[in-house]
Amino acid sequence: MRIAIVLMSTLALAGCVERAPELSPADRERLSEHVTTERPTPDHRLNVVFDRGVRLIGYDAPESLTPGRPAEVTWYWHVGQDLGEGWNLFTHVANAEGENVLNQDGVGVVRELYQPNRWEAGKYIRDVQPVTLPEDWASSRAIFYLGLWNGPNRLGVRTGPNDGENRARALALPVTGGPAAQANPVAPAAGDAPRRPLPGARAERLEGVTIDGELGEWQQVRPTNAFVNTVDGSNAELRATARLGWDDDNLYVAFDVRDDFVQNTLEGRDAHLWEQDAVEIMVDPDGDGRNYFELQVSPTGEVFDTRYDSRRQPQPFGHMDWNADVRARVQVQGTANDDGADEGYTAEIAIPWESFAVGEPPATRPAPNSNWRVALYVMDTRPGDGGQRSAGWSATYARDFHVPDRFGRVSFVAPAEAAPEQQAQAPSAAEIPRPGIQLDQNAVRALRDRLQRPHDPLARQRRIQRAQAENR
Repeated sequence: MRIAIVLMSTLALAGCVERAPELSPADRERLSEHVTTERPTPDHRLNVVFDRGVRLIGYDAPESLTPGRPAEVTWYWHVGQDLGEGWNLFTHVANAEGENVLNQDGVGVVRELYQPNRWEAGKYIRDVQPVTLPEDWASSRAIFYLGLWNGPNRLGVRTGPNDGENRARALALPVTGGPAAQANPVAPAAGDAPRRPLPGARAERLEGVTIDGELGEWQQVRPTNAFVNTVDGSNAELRATARLGWDDDNLYVAFDVRDDFVQNTLEGRDAHLWEQDAVEIMVDPDGDGRNYFELQVSPTGEVFDTRYDSRRQPQPFGHMDWNADVRARVQVQGTANDDGADEGYTAEIAIPWESFAVGEPPATRPAPNSNWRVALYVMDTRPGDGGQRSAGWSATYARDFHVPDRFGRVSFVAPAEAAPEQQAQAPSAAEIPRPGIQLDQNAVRALRDRLQRPHDPLARQRRIQRAQAENR
């Protein structure tokens, strides 16, 4: 009997996923309980209406969440019409301050096998998502934002609670219990303290740069302000600064990181360098939050680079096929990946302008005195089980580096124009006019004699006594 039921469910589902012939019989069986033509009865009803006839009609969820403890949320969708190619679901989990902390875009059977680009009109989708808040979750609530995206676009939200950026505010759950909730105070709301203004820096025009990790030729370039705690903008324990430069061919970035334990054992192009020590550059040429670039360099000279259409899209790590042709060299003051004490490291990086000429819109070399948006970060692993710390040039006020609105502003300074030759030559000492001051030569000789006398600690007392005797 069970075999017959499974076979009937699989055959019924075949019509639902007929545009996905690559699915195996086993995958079709996994989907059989997630796609139906019968209206479901969710525990909690919603009426969020998206463009093109997509509705989020309800959800099932626990009463609360506990950091580190697995839970499950089920969303119920109704398909009004076929959407076509390229559409996918997203789920962002934010804290009470609205900061995105957890991304669940690809979690669940439906997200894995049956994204909206395969949905058919008239079907109901049961979208089950396991969710586990990180153990260091430091907020009293978890807010779930849902929607559909296609490249740089999101499907519009017509009715229902939303954030104004086509994300449905579908669910808010209290967060209780857990060791992190007890040990870590809730982060202050954004309005409790003034935010740091966006930082700015000058990228100086450089000539003849040698990429060797030595920063001697960078002394003419003013460093950025010291990096800060990216979550709250406070002074960071991890000390780091950066310098920026440019020429006709490249964007240059130099980092100076003070670190007593330098470690990154990861090897190979596009290894996950952020898991250990690394410096990071994010570049958004036109500052619109779309088509931005991420590059990382480890103390051992390994490189990670990728490109995003929009904030953290596509998942999980952007367009990994993008290669920046970056040149990078690092000098470690100490020895990386040993147990001895270190002082830190300096990194020198050159990124060709032509590497940014991809995506929409492609970027070209900036004109003199124009501005780009740039973010700079450093990650640092501590010895033993000391965890990891980080700092950035600009505070994002979120537990996320991918906040394009908080990227700093870099101005590409034009080279100074040469002064005319007749003005460039300084006048000689004989040509400098002098004021007509005449000195009393007798006074000069008296002052010289006085200065040449041996030091006498009783001289001042004798002068006072003589003055008193003369005045009697």
